[in-house]
Amino acid sequence: MKRRITVILTALILALMLASCGMSGQGNSGESAGAKTNGDKALHALYFKDITQREDVKAVFYNSNTKETADVKMAASGEDSDGFVYTCEGDASAYNMVSFSYDGLSTADVAFNNCVSGWYNSEHGFLPFTFGVDDPYERRIKNSAVLEETFIYDNEIYDDVTLTFNGYDKVIHVWTPDDYDPSSDEKYATVYLLDGQVMIFLGLPGETLLDSEHADVQVQSMTAQTGYNAIVVAIDTGGDANGLSTRLDEMTPDLGELAYEEETKKQGNLFSDFVVESVVPYIQQHYNVYTDALHTSIVGRSLGGLESFYIALEHPDLFGTAGALSPAFMLYNDNIWRAYLGKKNFDERSPFLYFYSGKIEEEDNGNTTDKMVDRIKEMGYPENRLVYHRDKIGDHAVPMWRSCFSEFLEAMVFRSVKPLQQP
Repeated sequence: MKRRITVILTALILALMLASCGMSGQGNSGESAGAKTNGDKALHALYFKDITQREDVKAVFYNSNTKETADVKMAASGEDSDGFVYTCEGDASAYNMVSFSYDGLSTADVAFNNCVSGWYNSEHGFLPFTFGVDDPYERRIKNSAVLEETFIYDNEIYDDVTLTFNGYDKVIHVWTPDDYDPSSDEKYATVYLLDGQVMIFLGLPGETLLDSEHADVQVQSMTAQTGYNAIVVAIDTGGDANGLSTRLDEMTPDLGELAYEEETKKQGNLFSDFVVESVVPYIQQHYNVYTDALHTSIVGRSLGGLESFYIALEHPDLFGTAGALSPAFMLYNDNIWRAYLGKKNFDERSPFLYFYSGKIEEEDNGNTTDKMVDRIKEMGYPENRLVYHRDKIGDHAVPMWRSCFSEFLEAMVFRSVKPLQQP
């Protein structure tokens, strides 16, 4: 009910304030509760929140493929105890990124699409937020983990579940929306996270709000904009506290000889079995979720991106979408990858794949991701089942993955990211 009220209020505000806010662009963004059409434009409401009142705020929309841009003046739409809000509309079928300029300054480029509500220039840094919803970050700070002999998660935000993997305990953190009703007939999609302990904010010792993708906050924004309900299952991938296994062990599938010398037990195959045979059945038994592949996705970054890619290809009947953010494909050479991929049958039942990567090696995994995308296309992967955002200035860092996470959600909900798929 709260979400429906928010959507109605949003529509009223836009009708009153955004009649003069327009821009150029082509295409149609498809169906979305947060989008409307104007001629050949697919307009989507965007919000920018700042702790400081600004003059002449502009949204600078950007297509990372074509490099086309469009500047749109934002209208002030109110304030609350946390800051001042500005809004405008943009063409989500033409542009996939946006920055905000004011007072001679400019923010970083962040995702703009049908799953994005807005971005918040907060006292903690530049973070995603949902228009009409209370600031989620103070609540998360108050629910941080504490360190004793082990991490203690006394946390009202997440359900924490302990399952056994390979002889040691592994914690699974489950986020459900505030209005989640386990007795309802309404089902929820599931988003599984690898490196889940940092893709949501647990407040681990030394961690700040800028050290997380805030995947659950971005899923909340997605639901507010699209009506697509989902829960988040964040799987710890930090290895064993007693040193039995490392993150590298857990996130490296055994496909053959590694491309270079590396100490790893290559337990990614076992981890895949753990996710499929333990985590997913537990979630499907205890939560009100769909059990089909279309509503089940998995995503990770770096080694987590590699393992998410591997798990989805191993189990296309279970995972309909996979996100590989700066994936560590360099662990294996081309011949090993081709031998592995050559055993797969790629067709319209294959998972929809979202790839993101930035610069070349040493700074990010751009060149090996380029090669993988080209490789699987050459080997018959349906081109309408994948999308690739190549950010040539992006680093191997959380701010980049946070900025593109909602683009993965766009791929999950709509099976496309149109600005990336334009010729």
